[in-house]
Order: sequence, then structure tokens, then C-alpha cells
Amino acid sequence: MKNPFKSYGFWAKILAAALLITLGIWLIIDVSTGEKFATFIVLMFTGLVAGVFAVIRLIPLIRTLKTGRGRITCIVEIAIHLALSVAMIFAAVVKISKENSELADFVYKYYRFFIAVFFYTRVVSYFMCVVLFKEETDKIKFWVHIGLLSLTCLICAVSFEGRTIAWIIAVIALACSITLIVEGGMGYNRYRKAIAKDRETKRKESIVEEPLEMPGEDINTIIIPHIDEKNQEDQIDIQ
Repeated sequence: MKNPFKSYGFWAKILAAALLITLGIWLIIDVSTGEKFATFIVLMFTGLVAGVFAVIRLIPLIRTLKTGRGRITCIVEIAIHLALSVAMIFAAVVKISKENSELADFVYKYYRFFIAVFFYTRVVSYFMCVVLFKEETDKIKFWVHIGLLSLTCLICAVSFEGRTIAWIIAVIALACSITLIVEGGMGYNRYRKAIAKDRETKRKESIVEEPLEMPGEDINTIIIPHIDEKNQEDQIDIQ
């Protein structure tokens, strides 16, 4: 088994865990003392998630959907998601570079409605493709989108600020960092166990390969049983 200390993946996990811990602690402190950095993280994180989700779905959806109307529907949905992503990322950059920004304050104030629009367009696009354009689906996707529709209604009904999302992101960052640390520790533990097992196997093999010698005897001496010639002749006569 390869030594994890010689693996780039192991050190990437350790560094990522350290960065996530720093981010989580920074968010907690900033939310408690001020909101500038927390606002930036909330808008930037959400904008990037929405943008990445839209980009990675674009080409696979266009290639796999059966109908042209289904493709157009998904393209419109992805365009809306990209627009939401750009708006939130731009507001985040403006917020961190300026003390006062009406755009950033507007996006931050109505942040929950941006999220609601994101989920709502995803649900509408899904049911249009499945019901109207007869695209393929399964039970898991159906119930997931029912859950997203319910979550959209909850987001619109319950009033919350970006501060709440900042706390959630902080908890997620700390949880992810703990996961990476545990995974790295378990990988190193498996490596040490593999070394111990290999050492024990070699020890047992060395014991089996050693010749067994009796006390006072030469192992190279060949013992030939003595045959009494007289008894052999008597046996031949009797036969």
C-alpha cells in the first residue's frame, strides 16, 4: 500500500480541511461582529453553486433529451440560472470592494427569493419536460422535485436573512473539514495496518523456511535401515 504522505491527494485533503476550518471560523466571527464578509461568502458561494450546476448540465441535457421543445425548455432554465449566478457573484464582488452598495444590499435583502426562483424554474422545467414533452424520468427524480417545490414554498413563506445562510455555510464548512480529516486519518491508519500485516507475514514465512534439526544429529546424514541377511535367507526358504 502506498504511503499517503507521498500522495498529492492526501495533502490536498489536509490543506482543504485547514482552509474549510478557517472559512467556518471566519464566518462565525464575521456574522457575530459584522456582515460584510459574511454577505460576500453567502452571495459568492450561492452564485458559484448555481453557475456550476447550470454549466455542467448544459451539454448532457442537450445530448440526451429526445425532443426539441424539451431542449429549448432546459436551455431557458439554464439561462435563468446563469443570470441568477452572475447577479449574485457580481453583487458579492461589489459588496466586498465597497462599503455601501445598493445592488449588493438588494440582492442580500431579497436573497431568499433568488433561491426560490432557482428552485422554482428547475421544478417547472422538469415537469414540462416529463409531462408535456414525454421525456424519461424515474421515481427518485419525481419525489426530489416534489421536495424542491415544497422547499420553494417554504422559502417564500418564511422570512430569513443571508445571516442564516452564513451560519449554515459555516456549519457545512466545518462538517466537510471534519470529514476530510477523518478520511485522511483513516487512510493513514490503513497504511500502518498494512505495514504491520506485511511485517507479520514476512516473519511467519522466515520461520517456516528455517530447517528443523534434531539435537545431536546431522541433518545431512542419511540413515539406512540394517537388513539381517540370515533372516532374509530363512524367509526365502520358507516361501
